[in-house]
Parts: sequence; structure tokens; C-alpha cells
Amino acid sequence: MKSSVLVVCALAAGLALTGCKNDAQSGALIGAGVGALAGQAIGGNTAGTLIGAGIGAGAGYAIGNEEDKSKAEERERARGAQDEQLRAENERLQRQLELERENARLRRELQRSQEDG
Repeated sequence: MKSSVLVVCALAAGLALTGCKNDAQSGALIGAGVGALAGQAIGGNTAGTLIGAGIGAGAGYAIGNEEDKSKAEERERARGAQDEQLRAENERLQRQLELERENARLRRELQRSQEDG
């Protein structure tokens, strides 16, 4: 009986995790489950289970939230690096365009001087 309850709980947790939008939500859900199991094992009653679930949810949320922050910072760093690459490419293309314009101007001058002289 206990093994079938554990299997059902594991399946329910797996399905619930698929609906989480971020690590903070996943952490809260996992923490609540682990905390509830620990609270039940330690206290052996409903109060222990509920206290464990609450503590676990809070701890799991805090850990997941820090992971979300870390991922956001990494995305921001990657975006900054990409922006820098785009700026450098834009500058390179502008320099190339200026050189091509100068080249065209010099060719026109050369052609005029050849026609005049």
C-alpha cells in the first residue's frame, strides 16, 4: 500500500512540475513535498507534515528564486556581449562604407583629371 502511495505521489509531483514557469515555483513545489515528507517522518502527525511543507516550500522558493536571478543575470551578460558584437560590426561596416565613398570620389577625380588633361 505504501509503495503505491509513493508512486502516485511521485507521478503527481512530476505532473505538477511541468506546470511551473520558473525555478522559484519548482523549488517551492519540491521543497513543500520534501518538507511534508520530512515533517511527517519527524513529527508523525498532520501538524508536523504541514509545518514541514511550509518550511520546505519557503526554502525551495528561496533557492529557486536565486537560481532564476542567476539565469537572468547570465542572459543579461550574454545580451550585453551580443550588443557589443553588433556595435563592433556596425562600426566596421560604417568604416568600410566611408572607404568605398572615398574610393568612388577619388575615381571620379581621376577620371575628370584624365578627361581634362
